[in-house]
Amino acid sequence: MNQPPSADLIVMNARVWTGDPGQPTAEAFAVRGGRFAQVGKASTIQRWQGPGTMIVDAHEARITPGLIDAHVHFLGGGLQLSRVDLRQAHDRESFTAAVAEQARRLPPGEWILGGRWSTESWAGRPLPSRDWIDAVTAEHPTLLSRMDGHSGLANSLALRLAGIDASGPPDPVGGTIDRDPVTGEPTGILREAALELVRRLVPPDSPALQRAAVAAACAAANRHGITCVHTMSAWEETAALAAARDEGRLTVRIRFYVSEEDWLPWLDAAGRFPSDEILRVVGFKQFMDGSLGSRTALMAAPYRDNPPEKPGWRGLATAAAQDADRLLRMCRAADDRGFGLAIHAIGDQANHDLLGLYESVMETNGPRRTRILRIEHAQHLLPEDLGRFARMGVIASMQPLHKADDARYAEQALGADRCRTSYAFRGLVEQGTTLAFGSDWPVVSLNPFAGMKAAVTGLSLEGRRFVPEQNLTPAEALRGYTTGAAAAAGDAERLGRVSEGFLADFTILEDDPLTLEPERLDEIRVRSTWVGGRQVWPEPP
Repeated sequence: MNQPPSADLIVMNARVWTGDPGQPTAEAFAVRGGRFAQVGKASTIQRWQGPGTMIVDAHEARITPGLIDAHVHFLGGGLQLSRVDLRQAHDRESFTAAVAEQARRLPPGEWILGGRWSTESWAGRPLPSRDWIDAVTAEHPTLLSRMDGHSGLANSLALRLAGIDASGPPDPVGGTIDRDPVTGEPTGILREAALELVRRLVPPDSPALQRAAVAAACAAANRHGITCVHTMSAWEETAALAAARDEGRLTVRIRFYVSEEDWLPWLDAAGRFPSDEILRVVGFKQFMDGSLGSRTALMAAPYRDNPPEKPGWRGLATAAAQDADRLLRMCRAADDRGFGLAIHAIGDQANHDLLGLYESVMETNGPRRTRILRIEHAQHLLPEDLGRFARMGVIASMQPLHKADDARYAEQALGADRCRTSYAFRGLVEQGTTLAFGSDWPVVSLNPFAGMKAAVTGLSLEGRRFVPEQNLTPAEALRGYTTGAAAAAGDAERLGRVSEGFLADFTILEDDPLTLEPERLDEIRVRSTWVGGRQVWPEPP
């Protein structure tokens, strides 16, 4: 037998979950030129050892393909790490105190941003108002996003700068300004498109801040074993990511979905973008509706907990969704250029309408082997729509940790019967649908093992089981973060598996997600993370 050329890296004494159905396990592998050269038994892999080969003894640790987060806001996640974090606020006092602390750190006039608050678990579920923060933010315009980013709290200074008061403006298409029912004064809560009235006033981030945010985001991802992300981001963020790529600072592969109100002006730019295996523009992102927590997800029937003055409220279709002909033109144009479509739909009506839109794209543009159609979130589905995903080849790009969040209030909002096809992981898998799992970071934690726990146990953040009949096995959940996520960006033949010829991204774990008690999955820690056969976390000495 001919001696193969020397490998750059050999990993031995491992328990490898390969993600490859033809060879599901292995005990060793060799890496050459940034790709897996051979995967299998130690006796076979030893032939690749040469004088310059690096040898890693895994000490029987579990190794998985590099984990892929199929839905993040990468630069925004990095920026959030330096902004006020209200996720842990548990009452009005702690909420205000955290904002006050951030105000003390910033010079007068600088915006206070961040937030990620949720009051769903608080006693009485109060909705914050500008009164909570005005006294501590008098010198700082402030905009604090709700956890899901589909609504937010602005202080009086920010509202004044945006020209929002008792006299106007009217609600924008696809958004609402919450107002006092007696005086008409804005409460500070802005929903969906109304957020843009304030958000457009926020100064752009400096190049130095963006550079720091990219570095922080890479470190956060690598620490969790993540080697690739699909970012849903505005076109302008390609510049910061391309600079990091060109300077060798990207330690995470980026698949970029362009999130713009109108795709048409960006199609040529996306086609000319210098893509490679590290950074690639792969598709376009749009929105059909809002979120369950903000009660803006578009539902087929009214919410159960509507206020008396809005008994028929079913959520909001976005401005893009309301102009269905224009949205269809954008989808056809992007699909015709070979770009993937990744459209946000959370409510059951929004998902139903989006599946219909995708059917129109397929009918008009004809069959295409490499077509990628994704529904981002796909959280609440009509029973009759479960089978349509697989029949049409639509990928369900879902974020399991959102289930743990929404489980706190979903039945209150929708009722138990309608929740039976919420977060329908099991129902979709049994129909043959490809699941791609992610986090939606910075909406929730980037930790994929927290997402695995939610997908496998159905446990809410409060420890209550929610629609457990939709739970997955650990292996099925792991596929969502590997092979399924790879397929969702056109990477099925290069990422998501420890397999010969694939890019050598892998993660060495301290614990085994396939055998650990499901309730402890979120405790798993990463020993090391490797991209292209190079260790990126922790940084080697």
